[in-house]
Formats: sequence, C-alpha cells, structure tokens
Amino acid sequence: MKLSICAIASEVVPLAKSGGLADVASALSRQLTAAGHDVRLFMPFYSQIRRDKLDATRVETLQDLSLLCGRHEYRVDIWRARLPGSATPVYLVESAALYARPSLYTADADEHRRFLVLTRAALECCRRMNFRPHIVHSHDWHTAFAPLWLRSNYRDDPVFAQARSVLTIHNIGYQGGFSAADAADLDLGPDAYLLHQDDFKAGRINALKHGILHADCVTTVSPTYAREIVTPLYGMGMEQALAARGSAVRGILNGVDYEEWDPRNDKHLPIHFGPGESPRKAELKRNFLLRQGMKPTQGRVPPAPAPCPSRTSAS
Repeated sequence: MKLSICAIASEVVPLAKSGGLADVASALSRQLTAAGHDVRLFMPFYSQIRRDKLDATRVETLQDLSLLCGRHEYRVDIWRARLPGSATPVYLVESAALYARPSLYTADADEHRRFLVLTRAALECCRRMNFRPHIVHSHDWHTAFAPLWLRSNYRDDPVFAQARSVLTIHNIGYQGGFSAADAADLDLGPDAYLLHQDDFKAGRINALKHGILHADCVTTVSPTYAREIVTPLYGMGMEQALAARGSAVRGILNGVDYEEWDPRNDKHLPIHFGPGESPRKAELKRNFLLRQGMKPTQGRVPPAPAPCPSRTSAS
C-alpha cells in the first residue's frame, strides 16, 4: 500500500542541522519517497538557510496564512522546494517574526510558539492542498502537539479522517516545556481537558509528554533506547508516560545513509577506499594520528574486532 505522509521536523539535512534529528528526517523522507510513498515534509524557513542555493518557489495558494496562537497572530508564507538529491517535496514555513534569528533554537519566551506555528502550518497546508495523509509524523518535542490536535481541533476534518499519528523521539532530554499560563496558545477550547492535568495544575505544560500520550505510535532511535527510556535512569521524567503506552512504544534502529557515508566518495575524506582496499583506509588512519600528534601504529593493520552490542544514544 502506498501511503500519504505528512512529516514535520524542526531541522532537515542539508537545509538546517544541529544534530541527528536532521539526518533522520531527511534520509527517512527520501527513502520513503523512493519507495513510492507520497511524502510532504514541512520545516521552518530559517534565515540561515541559503536561499541562493535552494530552488524554492512560493506556493501561491499558501501565502499570507493567518495562524493564531492564543492572542498572538502570525502571518506565514509557504515555499516549496525539492529535498536536494531526491524527489521529496519540502515545504518551508516562512515567518520573519519566528525564524529570522541567529540560531535554530533559542531560550526566548516564545520558543514554544515558534514550533506550534510550524506544526499548525503543516496541518493547515494539508487542509488547503486537500492532501489527506495516512500518517502525520512528528519529530521530537517541536512538533509533538500534532497528535493532540488531530484528536481535538481536527478530529472532524475529513482531510484527516484516516490519519494516524507517529511521534519519533530522537533525544528525550529535550521536552519543550513551557508555562501553563500560555495554555491558550494551543487553542484547544473545550478540549483543554486533554492536557495532562497534574502538570497543568503544577503550572507547566510538557510538549513531548503530550506527544507520547496522544500519538497512535511512539518510535525512537533503537530497540535498546526504547527499553531504556521507560526506566527512571534514562527516562528523564517521561518513563511513566512511556510505560503507560506499552506496546505502542517501539524502537527502530537508525540506519546509515550509504550515499552520505560511502567511503568511496565521502567528500570529507582526503583518501577514498572501497571493499578490499584496506591499505588506503590504513593510510587515512595514519594521517589522522599524525595530525593529532599521535604515533601511528606500525606493521599490518589489525583486523576489525567483532561487533558487540552497545547502547545506542539518542541523536
């Protein structure tokens, strides 16, 4: 079955990156598109993105959109480009008030609204394009309110009648907390009861927790990490919410993008090598050690040790 997928991420390689989230959002979207699925990827049009390097065009039917966050109104324009090296369309949400800042992420008081607008813009664009996703895929806390909105503001919208929500946790240490005094920014109206009431009474709202509670499926970067984050040692306060979801929480091992990391043509390597060319790999190692002021090993390059299981950290 070919799926229609609305994917929402705060960063995507090669347009904007601070960590592994950007790699996964990009590679997964490209591979799903290559497999024949209809993927529409949404991200902010940060001021850091090189517009002269990106063949982006305005989507004329998606200009000057008015999006409300409580008493705050934002006007956004939507641009469309192709994810470099793929056929995946990426929709860039432009708002100077939100994304024209020195860094991708900030400690500003409106940080939560920056990504509420991104998430809301993606859902609104689906409506206006009559794009009916089978899956709405949220990446990390930045877009974690999409599952909640699908159960509230958009539950009767025919565009999302068949939509199921997926939240992928890349780094559970970042959770997108903000004050309960800003609850109106979510525009939940009579559905405000869907907020985590204990947190709300304590004066806080946790974006990631709401994604965990309301997504149809929660995935993370490896089976090992999925087991770890339901424990107090690694759960960062989310362990009870995750444990309550039971089998809905699944670990899917992050893979390697063979196009990006192929040593036969890796642009970051001064010497390229392929299978059976261990002397060239050894020369790379020797050069690296010399640059670090370390003594290169002498003689034959020892065989690589057998792989052993290890904890996969979140990106």
